[in-house]
Formats: sequence, C-alpha cells, structure tokens
Amino acid sequence: MNKKISGVYAVVVTPFNKDGSFNIEAAKKHLDWLIDNGIKGICLLGATGEYQNVSNSEHKQYIQEIVPYIRDRVSVIAGATRERTEDVIDLVNNLKACDAEAAMILPPFYCHPTQDEIFEHYKHINDVCDFPIIVYNNPGSAGVTIEQDTFSKLYDLKNVAAVKDSTEDIRNQTNLILNAPEHWSILCGCDNMALESFASGSHGWISVAANFAPRDCVDLFDSIVNKKDLKRGLEIYKRLLPALNLLETFGKPQAIIKYVLNEFRGIPVGYVRRPRMDLTPEEKTIIKEKIHIEQIS
Repeated sequence: MNKKISGVYAVVVTPFNKDGSFNIEAAKKHLDWLIDNGIKGICLLGATGEYQNVSNSEHKQYIQEIVPYIRDRVSVIAGATRERTEDVIDLVNNLKACDAEAAMILPPFYCHPTQDEIFEHYKHINDVCDFPIIVYNNPGSAGVTIEQDTFSKLYDLKNVAAVKDSTEDIRNQTNLILNAPEHWSILCGCDNMALESFASGSHGWISVAANFAPRDCVDLFDSIVNKKDLKRGLEIYKRLLPALNLLETFGKPQAIIKYVLNEFRGIPVGYVRRPRMDLTPEEKTIIKEKIHIEQIS
C-alpha cells in the first residue's frame, strides 16, 4: 500500500456560477465542510468535477487556487486526463508545482488505443514528469479496459503509485490486490461496490457520495478496513446503498450532487457546466424519493 494514497477521497464537484465561471468561494466552503466532517483526501477535477468541460488553462488556474488552500490539511490528488499525452504532461507539471499528491489519469479516451499504446502513454508521462500517477481503469469512460498483462508492465514504472478500479468487476480488483507491488494502493472506483472492495482488501475509495455523506463514507471504510467490523459496515452500507446505486446508474451524478448540496446541505455549489444540464423538476422528485438525505451523514 502507498500510505500517502489511501483511505477515503471525496471526488468533489466543481462549483460553477450560472455563466459557467468558477465559484471559488463555494468550492472552499464545500471543502472546509468535508474536512470538518472527517474526509482525509480530496480528488479535484475528476469526472465528478466535470474536467471534460474545463480547458487546460482553466484546469491550471483552478488547481493553483484550490490545492494551496487544502494541501496542508488533507491529501490532494487531481484528475489530469486528456487525449494528447502532451496535454496530460502540462496538467501534471502544474500539479507538481502546486505540491499536490498525485495525478489520476485515464487512458486516452477517444482513439481506442491498443494495450501497447496505453502502456507507452503512461510510461512517457512517468518518465517526463517524475510525479506520482494513479492509473484510472474505467472502460465505461475511456472505452477501453487496461488488461492485466498491461498492469504487469505498469508495475515496473517508478512513479505509478496506485490504481483506481472502476471496471465494475470485483475479480479485476482482486487480481490487482493479489498481484500489484506492495508500494501500490488499490482504490475502489465504483460507489456501489465499496463494501465488496473493502472486504477484498482495497486500500481506499475515491467516492462520489462523500460529497454529501462524508461521515458515513469514512465510517464505512473505517468499520471494514480498520476495525474489521463487517456487521457495522453492512449497517452503514445498507443505508447508503440507494444513494450509491443512483449515483452509478442515473446518468447525471454531477447534477444530483449539486442538487443535494444546494437544497439539503446548505452548501451552494451552483450549477453544472454545458453541455451538462441540471436536473428537471421531475428528476428532482425522483432524487428526493430515492436519496433519503435525512438518513445519511
């Protein structure tokens, strides 16, 4: 396990004003609330943070503003996914300059690269940047799965520190747990597989639900991984599972999180950015029926 990259990370939303500009003060308020409620790790500008809708210059601006605000209080990682390897390197170097912990990187997500191309993408970033990398295996987003044979080569890259597994197949994660080097962390990337991941031996969770249920998410991980209290973990999981399933299946997780934070947590994180759309009144009714916010914390 990489001790610097473990535990529960909230993969946070990015607050936008109605005109699409960053709302930095709202971001800071949300981050302060998460830290006050036990979150020890923050992941900025992941898919939940709408990184796809942010330019490289905006990405660097946001990182330069937010990372120094929280880096002395929590572990900070950030998404640095782009189609061009050179653009990834540009973002990673900015993370390095801002003293973040690591960069989380998907394979190139449009060109459907071969396994050799995936490996060379990560190898070049590894060699050029000299900065910790979290490999993000998410075939649903990238359109390609990083195969076990490719991981066996990635294990040898000195700057690869962890993998976020979002394959929705616990067998993939188990293979990583059994075969990865001791200095790697294996991180759960599917909210509605958290209990199964922790029981299998994963070292952390990059969690969407932690945006609005930080204490329960931390308690779930702590109960199973640290206290070995599966009964307590099951109690928390059953309470969280309707929300976890919704976030993984509904199709508008960013809008769901912002709606819940705006309406039920008193944290005004604003709007999603085009081309994403906020929830319709009908969708808000569904969310209220399925996420019993009063039962989670």
